[in-house]
Amino acid sequence: MNERIYLDCYAMVGRRGQKDVETPYETEVLLDEMEWCGIHGALIAHWVGKEYDPMYGNRKLMHELKKSPRLYGVWTAMPSHTGEMSPPKDVVKEMQDNGIRAAKMYPRTHHYFFNEDTCGALLSELEKHEILLLLEGGHMYAPDIFEPSNQVLLADLDAMLTRHPNLPVLLQGSRWEATRYLHTLMTKHKNLYLEFSANQSNRAMEVYANWFGAQRMLFGTGALDKSPGAAKSFIDYCMLSEEEKAAIAGRNLARLLKFDSLPKPYNEKEVDDPILVVAKAGKPLNDILVIDAHAHISHDDAVGTGFMHQPFSDDKSMFERAKLMGIDAMCISSWIGIWTDYEDGNEIVRTAMTRYPGFYHGYATLQPQYVKNWEADLRKVHEQYKMQGLKPYNPRTGIPYNDKLWAPWFEYGNRMNAYMLLHPSPNFTVEINEIAPKYPNMSHIIAHCGSSFDTARQGIDAALKFPNVFLEITLTAVTYRVIEFMVKHVGAERVLFGTDQPMRDPIPQFGWMAYSHCTFEEKKKMFGLNMQKIIERVKQY
Repeated sequence: MNERIYLDCYAMVGRRGQKDVETPYETEVLLDEMEWCGIHGALIAHWVGKEYDPMYGNRKLMHELKKSPRLYGVWTAMPSHTGEMSPPKDVVKEMQDNGIRAAKMYPRTHHYFFNEDTCGALLSELEKHEILLLLEGGHMYAPDIFEPSNQVLLADLDAMLTRHPNLPVLLQGSRWEATRYLHTLMTKHKNLYLEFSANQSNRAMEVYANWFGAQRMLFGTGALDKSPGAAKSFIDYCMLSEEEKAAIAGRNLARLLKFDSLPKPYNEKEVDDPILVVAKAGKPLNDILVIDAHAHISHDDAVGTGFMHQPFSDDKSMFERAKLMGIDAMCISSWIGIWTDYEDGNEIVRTAMTRYPGFYHGYATLQPQYVKNWEADLRKVHEQYKMQGLKPYNPRTGIPYNDKLWAPWFEYGNRMNAYMLLHPSPNFTVEINEIAPKYPNMSHIIAHCGSSFDTARQGIDAALKFPNVFLEITLTAVTYRVIEFMVKHVGAERVLFGTDQPMRDPIPQFGWMAYSHCTFEEKKKMFGLNMQKIIERVKQY
């Protein structure tokens, strides 16, 4: 069988304004990571074109493209009505003269209307030549409070797709909250394509392929902000046919860019990391202990949970998904338990633990504003239901973790050496500095530490102060190199694999760690051995 060829449709290089000191930006780093992951080509845009001036950035882009034939350029474009850009015909000619096959617009970053009056002439010229247009898209119709300024509003996109039905448009950066909007847009507009670097909704690959066909789905990584291995794994492990995977991986983009041929495979290199070898093959880690330290669960046959489409989120479906990667156990709390009704939630978790003994480990959920008898509830969830974990949830209760309302539960958890998963709160540093030493027998797991380098630093500070603090990685951000950053500062023994499934699909989170540049021994600890020790400490009543 021929090697599947991967073409990344969403990567950016170069200097920009707001960037963490740890975030790489060099084209050379991107090229090295592409080879590490087995990504054969990449469509790249330059940050300067977005953040400073389109044509200035395009000139810098041409310099970067000379560094490898595996790189393909994206022209930053904008309407010419203010004289800052050449007329549309000249823009397209310049693209063609430089071998550029895709354009990208930033209507909100560059402060112009994305409508026919302002952009119609440019879009018509791109449409005439069937040039792929890239746009970064949000998840809401709502204004700036919900969307970064670079994202085009979906209502505007709807109108422009209607006016230009033969213009191929790739929506980049849409998230899992977008699903209900995107279904309408994709159904209505056959010229709309999606990539999934941030749209990591549960079983997104299978769901969108079933709805619209794999030919409208593209492989994108969001590099160098995001882990390319996370996006690649999403394709490698999903339950689609080889033909569909090959189309998404590279053939669809090659068709849209009118390539005569695909880039060549890399020369094989010996890899001394068995986890990376297995991940590249899309096979389960059957010989490695894998425990998901942060997962949720919905009721039987659930398809949605309030604000998002969330199919295949019950215990049977999640068990099936986990086996694709070789996940041996999952520590779960229920969605309804943290969101609205802790009693119903605990029943759902108990049922899952009963149906799949040894696989599901329960995080109990309790909401102090509803608890009437702490002693009875604590005995039920921890003694009768055998739940070893605690999942207080500040975002929905609004109660700080150092508030006395939590004390009966935390004191009980401390006596049983329980583990507690803590989603950061607005004043989290103060709260963890108080509760970690106050409840020294509990393992305090800080959720989502991999969301950014800044968040990782806060977790690192707490872990260095308190030996009972652990850093869990998961978030859609799949921040490139942040796992290595945490390991460097606190050691692999303090970092835990988690997925937050089924809010997001577990596969990208799995790939994020599998493709990290940590050692094989470090990955083994993070994937499962660390959480195994935490679980084994718990005293059962």
